[in-house]
Amino acid sequence: MTQPSVQDSSLDGRSVAFRRHVFYIHGFDPRGAPIYHGHFRGGLDAASRRWQRRITVREEPEAAVATGAWTVDAIGKATGQRVETRYEMLVWTDIVSRYWFPRRQVRLAIESFRFAFATWRRGILKRFRRPAWALYVAILMTPALVLLGVLVALAAVAVTLATVSVAASSLGATAGVSAAAAIFASIAMLVLLAMGWNRLKAWLNIWWVTRFLGYLRGMADGAFERSEERAEAFAERMFEVWRQGEVDEILVVGHSLGAISLVRGGARLLRRLSEAATGDPHGASGGPRIVLLTLGHTVPLYTLLGGDAQFRRDLADIAASERLLVLDVTSGSDPGSSCRIPLVEGIDLGDRPSRVISREPDFHDILEPETFRRIRMRPLDFHFQYLKPSERGHGFDYFELVTRPRPIETSVAQP
Repeated sequence: MTQPSVQDSSLDGRSVAFRRHVFYIHGFDPRGAPIYHGHFRGGLDAASRRWQRRITVREEPEAAVATGAWTVDAIGKATGQRVETRYEMLVWTDIVSRYWFPRRQVRLAIESFRFAFATWRRGILKRFRRPAWALYVAILMTPALVLLGVLVALAAVAVTLATVSVAASSLGATAGVSAAAAIFASIAMLVLLAMGWNRLKAWLNIWWVTRFLGYLRGMADGAFERSEERAEAFAERMFEVWRQGEVDEILVVGHSLGAISLVRGGARLLRRLSEAATGDPHGASGGPRIVLLTLGHTVPLYTLLGGDAQFRRDLADIAASERLLVLDVTSGSDPGSSCRIPLVEGIDLGDRPSRVISREPDFHDILEPETFRRIRMRPLDFHFQYLKPSERGHGFDYFELVTRPRPIETSVAQP
């Protein structure tokens, strides 16, 4: 829950020109508020320079992390306009932790094969191969690396055993000594291979990919918790802020798998707004604007896995609603997302048109070449780039969006 805003004397008594409440729903990540608050605070100086706004967080880090919420003030250097943004995390780390499976590499390896088989059997791999090449590779990467690793280990051990045994025998060693030397050398080889494997999996974050894909499959099949009660709680919190009417705009951000909860919560929020309209039609239409923003989502992958009919109905409701503005920013090169697959892929909208506005973040254009090359080689860094400021001061920029001094109509803006 958020806390009432506190007055900050450093703002020189400037009145607020625009108030926004941001609800941020994180992805499949058990780390919680400290990481995301750190990301946000770490981008303040760069965003301030690039957008000519003095962007600050009022609360001390300890207080912000403890509540999972903080107040952002942005003052335009040229206009003096002040924007006040209340930034609140909607947390589901406890659910993530239940399905994180730490230190269970064998289980995760098996899951990688199960997911690859499931997507092949349901035709998803074929459907995603061109428009979602990065995800296609991510799905197949872990089982391929596991299989390759096992084959390399077996071959290395066999070669080591044979080579050391022959070498020891040629030096006149007894059969027992030769066998002991071969076994010792094989163990050393396995240790070296394990060290190489650990470096590879840390670089590519292969278990992170396997974990979130496995969670999607588990939800679709009904084997894992679908977090519907949590989404209901999220929607109630959004409705509470909407009903208070103290802000001009509510922005709900679903990053990565958080987009699944955004869809569920957004549909429930729509129903609460409809109920409010029944009792007070004028009040319901006069509340704050509501914008839903998905970043690096995997929604089409989840819907095409099948099994969650209610989710597909929820997605259809928010995609066609005139009460909400739905924006999608997802990179075609992000291996942790559905890439260029439309948000509403495989959804029956009936005769209703989709009102979702989608575009790519164009990381190659808003980042310096060196930065872009670096994140392309690190999948997790690429996936978190949505939450960081641009390096060229144009196009999509999360900080610009959160502190924009006017209603959000598009995901990009010029300085």
